[in-house]
Amino acid sequence: MILRPLASVTMGGNLLCVTLLLVMTQLSPVAHADDPLGPIRAAVNGERAKTPCPALKYSSALEAAAQAKARDQGDVVYLGRKTLFGAYGDPQAAAISGALEQATISDCSYTEYGVGFLRDDTDRDWVYIALGTPRPEAPRLDTTPDPAALPGSVPSPTPAPPKVAPTDAIRVSFDKGLTWTVNVTNSADLPGQCTFVSKNPVLPGTTKNFTIERNGTATLTVLAPPPFSTYHVVVSCHGTFDGRDVEFGRVEQDVSA
Repeated sequence: MILRPLASVTMGGNLLCVTLLLVMTQLSPVAHADDPLGPIRAAVNGERAKTPCPALKYSSALEAAAQAKARDQGDVVYLGRKTLFGAYGDPQAAAISGALEQATISDCSYTEYGVGFLRDDTDRDWVYIALGTPRPEAPRLDTTPDPAALPGSVPSPTPAPPKVAPTDAIRVSFDKGLTWTVNVTNSADLPGQCTFVSKNPVLPGTTKNFTIERNGTATLTVLAPPPFSTYHVVVSCHGTFDGRDVEFGRVEQDVSA
């Protein structure tokens, strides 16, 4: 606030200063210049909102490219794909409209934008719109060294394949006569307990238990079946493999007299 005297009056040789009024004047704050890029950004965002695309993200790198183009200062590096659209006019709204007519804002592959502005010596406004798609980041490589590749390291031993139990190691044959001899052969490196069972729907059957050595043979003597009869014979052998009981051989066949 300032105080300003409005009048001074001289009367009878004596200076009589009469202050008629003290005017209090409120100083107005200094107005900031308008942001010339604001209307351009608003226009771009408004056009993008009319499309099915996501909103554009503002990019300072693309603004630098648009400003450099408006000032004819060459290109600015942008890590990705960029396209610039420009127009001039007076007033600024005409230049904005001209740039928007060229810009492919409805292209959803563009995800960022920046704008530039210049008023030249003839009071013409230059407006530039830069649309861009940033380059995807390269995947990060795992640089952790492999302990097995370090000097002096001992490579890990290759794990042994899982053990598989034999399942078809028994063969059976018959020597026929007044009595029959049953020949059992074991091709597995596994001893076991075996059972011989012969059945007939009408006649009595036979059941015998026996042992067999690894890679060994066993013989059994059984009564010959009556003439023209048929028996269903099953030979099954079990043994311990890797701590568990397994059937390492089973033979089923029909035998006729």
